[in-house]
Amino acid sequence: ALDQIPMYRYIAVADVFPATLKATESIPAADQLFAEAEQTRRQAGTMVPDLLKNEDVLRKALGKYANMIRQYQTSDKIDDAAFRMADIHEVFNDFQLALQYYQRAYQWDPATPYPARFRAANILDRKLHNRAEALKLYQEALIKEAQFDEWRGPAQRRVKELTTSDTK
Repeated sequence: ALDQIPMYRYIAVADVFPATLKATESIPAADQLFAEAEQTRRQAGTMVPDLLKNEDVLRKALGKYANMIRQYQTSDKIDDAAFRMADIHEVFNDFQLALQYYQRAYQWDPATPYPARFRAANILDRKLHNRAEALKLYQEALIKEAQFDEWRGPAQRRVKELTTSDTK
């Protein structure tokens, strides 16, 4: 039951990067740093919840993603890094930070190739219980991220459930 308790950060390693960054240009050095971070993340093991992962290696990957964003703030890989960082924060049950990084992924690149809006809405809905904000984001995700079949059905169901519960 302890894995269901939210994990609170008592020492913040770094702040979330500002929403004003934009993923606009291909930078080979940033691509290289992103590839190194990806390799490190894969070394930690599977990202499937409840399976063993090497958390120290995941923390290293977080640092590499953050370093890439810090050094190359206009790279077209910053949204990719933000999405991966959010995934890792979800593994650590730090849902507030995961939410912020999912938001950064679609703020930095509105056409991000990841289901960042769906994932952010899911955290708002299921973990942070902010149903009104989750509903808005689910609706936006259904328009802007319709290509993600595995998320579309559950999102449509949640929109229906949330709108039905709001009208009662």
